[in-house]
This record gives sequence, C-alpha cells and structure tokens, in this order.
Amino acid sequence: MNPVTIGDATLYLGDCLEILPTLGKVDHVITDPPYDVKTHDGARYGFRDTSSKIPFQPCDPAIVAPALLASCNGWAIAFCSLEMYGSYKAAAGDRWVRAGFWRRTNGVPQFTGDRPGQPGEGIAIMHAGGKKQWNGSGRHGFWEFPIVSGGEHPTTKPHKLMEALLADFTHADQVIADPFMGSGTTGVACANLGRKFIGIEIEPKYFDIACKRIEAAYAQMRLFA
Repeated sequence: MNPVTIGDATLYLGDCLEILPTLGKVDHVITDPPYDVKTHDGARYGFRDTSSKIPFQPCDPAIVAPALLASCNGWAIAFCSLEMYGSYKAAAGDRWVRAGFWRRTNGVPQFTGDRPGQPGEGIAIMHAGGKKQWNGSGRHGFWEFPIVSGGEHPTTKPHKLMEALLADFTHADQVIADPFMGSGTTGVACANLGRKFIGIEIEPKYFDIACKRIEAAYAQMRLFA
C-alpha cells in the first residue's frame, strides 16, 4: 500500500523484511521485534504463536540483526530477551557494541513460585559502522522506567523510555526507523523530540492504532504551537 504520512512520520503497513530494502538507509533504527508474544505472522521472523502446538521459537536474531544493520548508517537497537544477547552478538559480528538493559521498576511479579520474576528486558546495541556518537556521556546503557499497564498492544513500551533512547542515541531532524512499529510509541516519541520517523507494522489493527496515536501527538504539538 501507499505509505501514510503524518507530519514528519511515514508509516507503512506490511512486512518489514520486504519494505526495508526499498527505503534506502535511515540514520538509526530503534525497534522491539516480537520475541515473547503472540503474532499471526511471527513465523516470518523465526517465531511461532505460543498458542499453537508448534514449539516456541523466539524471533531469530540471525534474520533480524542483519536486516536492521543493512537499513541504517548508525545505531541499530533492538529490545530482546536476556537469553538472546549472545545470538544478537553472533549475528552482528563486529557491528555489536554493547548489551543494554531496561529495568522495569514495577515489573510483573512471578506467580508460579518456582523462579524469580523477570527484572526487565535486554537491549541489543549495534552500530552499522563509522563514527559512533553516544549522548549519554559516561552513563551506563541502563534505563529504568515502569511498564505500561492496559496498553493497546501487548508489549507497549513506555514513551518516556523511548524518548530517553532517542535522546541518548540520536539528534534532532535525523531519520529514525522502527520496522516493528506496533502501536507507534517510537513514532510518538520522535514527534515529541523532533525526529523524522519511518514506521512499519504488519498487523492492520496495530497499524491503525499507531496512525491515530502519532496523529494525536502532532495535533497536540500544533495546539501548543
């Protein structure tokens, strides 16, 4: 389909592995690939619906990491499970930079009683090559924000977390892509911080939600202006 343009955001409904190569390179990629949630087309990325009888397989970094790195000139950042750090590092090769971490300050408790609760999510930090620029000075790659409750997407990230990542890794007027856009939180953060945004989402339901949320962000900016 033709992309939807909202302010400085360009949004595509479709498969990111097909769309990304047609867009040319962006400045940076910040995204949250599916790795522990149900998705109707997860097998496209090496992932199986956990409700099926097929054994669970997380999103395959061997597919995702090269696609992200090939699509940008700078940072390629992907949320992941802690167990996937090694797979992302192997897939990125010398483009691997660091293992970051998002601590959920109100993390979901573990009710089974047989193991500790998950403290947060991993963040695979890679770079496509050339000069790196980190705006966080001497800080660690560690972010603390509460999880989103009752969001319209099962893995909605806090918008303050996404704004913090944008502030730390990007600059105003740069082009940021999120090929697993979900409900559009990265796009909202880009609108708030003056970054251009390209979002791709394969699920029509979440694509429509993302369009509405990003349109609302720009409408609020126009109102205050």
